[in-house]
Amino acid sequence: MSAPKLLLSVLTVSIFSLTLSACGSDGDKVKEEYDRVEDQVKDEYDRVEDKVKEKYKEVEDKLSDDEKSMAEILESVFLPEESLDNFLDKLTPEGGRGGLYVGHFVEIDDGDNNDIDIGAVYFDISKDGAGSVDGSFSYQQQACQENNILGINSAIKVDNYIAGKVTGSLDTLEFLDIKYVNDLGIETPNLLTTFAGSFEEKEAGTPWKGSFEYQDGLGGKQLTSSEKNCNVTYTISDRSNFKTYPLDYSLGKMNLDASGNGNQKIVTWQNPINTRHVLVSQIDVNKAEAGANGYVQNLVLSNLETQFTPIIPNTSTNYAIVVQAFDANNTLIGYQALVQDLPESL
Repeated sequence: MSAPKLLLSVLTVSIFSLTLSACGSDGDKVKEEYDRVEDQVKDEYDRVEDKVKEKYKEVEDKLSDDEKSMAEILESVFLPEESLDNFLDKLTPEGGRGGLYVGHFVEIDDGDNNDIDIGAVYFDISKDGAGSVDGSFSYQQQACQENNILGINSAIKVDNYIAGKVTGSLDTLEFLDIKYVNDLGIETPNLLTTFAGSFEEKEAGTPWKGSFEYQDGLGGKQLTSSEKNCNVTYTISDRSNFKTYPLDYSLGKMNLDASGNGNQKIVTWQNPINTRHVLVSQIDVNKAEAGANGYVQNLVLSNLETQFTPIIPNTSTNYAIVVQAFDANNTLIGYQALVQDLPESL
């Protein structure tokens, strides 16, 4: 069994954490329901932890050294924080490259051929052979849409593999309102799933790539933005594949450039032939490298636009502007990034 197959076989469940807001007799009923759901979540979490440990013991003798590293990652993901630290202290492997990796995810088989299946993702990966992983997944598609993100936590890197948890809230959508707020009396739904990936040193751009999944009934549900007068509707998939690259990677002749001074800064590029969608991301590099949410904005452009207006702060801040072009099959055909301080000029 290869490491990626082992990975997918055990990362097959997600749970959700919930924030309670109610009072009075209704609050007592909601609390009872919350406690019931919380117990279910704990039981499911314990079951998954046991499953991961059992899987590791079943195949341990048959695994190569790399596959053993992967199995140990999966086992440690479901252990307390202090256990993760103890686990990493015992390892001194030679791993895949670290640093800031920026890219995209593409939803798979969401059942809706009319929506956009592209989203943004970045990782800040430890440069050590074994260490921590931070990052974010973003579902923002238009400027009017709030940049809701799924943040990475309890994630680690060992050798050429990364794995961990992804938590956060998408737009406060009608489906989520019905499921969480109306049925359970929960104020803010926070979703939790798992992700995993590997370092592909022999692939162009040497990316970190992998997948993440939902297992709590989100697949195939049509979602809309919670912002007023913001027409964003899409269908979410149970599973998405991601691919991220170092910022010095380049694909296609995009001629990415920034011109203008101060608040007049404009980013321009050239779309490769057969471009259908363009994903433009603005990332606060300092926040991303500090483990905070680095995304400032992500836009999916579908009218062959070739320019973007970044958000300019009052004080100089280091940003990465990343432009990714996709064909009609959501295949990446162009990639280029620039990093600079804004609002300072080039």
